[in-house]
Amino acid sequence: MSTYRDLQLLSDAAYYDRCNYVNYNVDNVLKETDKIKNGIYYAKRGSQEVPLFKVLLTNQCNNDCAYCTNCKAHNYQRARLSPDALARIYMDFYNKNSVEGLFLSSGIIKDADTTMEEMIEAVHILRNKYSYKGYVHLKIIPGSSKDHIKHAMQLADRVSINLEAATKDGLGDLSSTKNYDKDILKRLDWISNLHRRDHNLASSGHTTQIIVGANEESDEDILKQVYKLSNKYDTLYNYFSSFKPLEGTPLENHEQPDIRRTGRLYQAEYLFTQYNYKLDDLILDDDGFLNLNEDPKYMAALENMDLYPIDVNTAKYKELIRVPGIGLKSARRITHMQKENKKITSLKQLQDLGANINKCKIFVKTGKAYQSTLI
Repeated sequence: MSTYRDLQLLSDAAYYDRCNYVNYNVDNVLKETDKIKNGIYYAKRGSQEVPLFKVLLTNQCNNDCAYCTNCKAHNYQRARLSPDALARIYMDFYNKNSVEGLFLSSGIIKDADTTMEEMIEAVHILRNKYSYKGYVHLKIIPGSSKDHIKHAMQLADRVSINLEAATKDGLGDLSSTKNYDKDILKRLDWISNLHRRDHNLASSGHTTQIIVGANEESDEDILKQVYKLSNKYDTLYNYFSSFKPLEGTPLENHEQPDIRRTGRLYQAEYLFTQYNYKLDDLILDDDGFLNLNEDPKYMAALENMDLYPIDVNTAKYKELIRVPGIGLKSARRITHMQKENKKITSLKQLQDLGANINKCKIFVKTGKAYQSTLI
């Protein structure tokens, strides 16, 4: 088989790993489609698209992850690149200004350490043989040794290890070949501690990913775990990947979740990391799921209407950021006006400060006026 055909197979197989951008806007999540061709993945960064060379070293795998196109039970064409071939191909793309960075993952060649050795060798060749100084994101294989993880972090700008599920039982539903506590959480703890001791190790941080909808885990299960991830393991991003049933895999007939679910999970996590919300502040239904039709911040405010409306001219910053439609920047602008003894007397004035008045008008007073009912 030609190297070109191998490359296409291995880039297609790398499609499902999130690696660059988190979009908290549910409407945009519904519209987004990842673009990948010939190994080039156009990752979004704000309004820009950043071309990354996103590929697997091999799609051969000894794991049996039921949702994954690379699982050993799936009967389809396999391919493998040597570390030297991968480095050479990448530099060809890079020297043509086709890509701005490398995202490298892999199926399991023999075992975790054998796989990591080959991935590390590929990056080592890039750094030393080709004197490549650019961006590298390297996937950590569950079960890898601490020495291999440290070596990977010395070479890569960013590393990641996928949780895949939010709970031990949830992973058990997806795979019989991975131990949640030993192979994944323990390795995540090593990554976190190594980075804390030396910020030059994976200097751009570390991330993880959870597959949403492939098992029976609720949003509450997932949010409990991501709250812990950000606080205990210092994960930079916790990616949510919506499960897609793939023909030929054990879960090919499993129901696909509503795509809005991942968007709501991102919004809820953002409330944890940026707005000081706790899990108890979120409104979940009796089965532990977020409302798909409304922003979780809006739902939380509706549940506490006894606190509203608040006067934007006297409210504290921590009260303002709890108001739907008032973000961090607009809250800072409002409190700055308070310090200068300038009054906000209309919704138009509040809008000029960056607030979304359609969302916030029932929750605020500007002087004596406020919208008292839902429209």
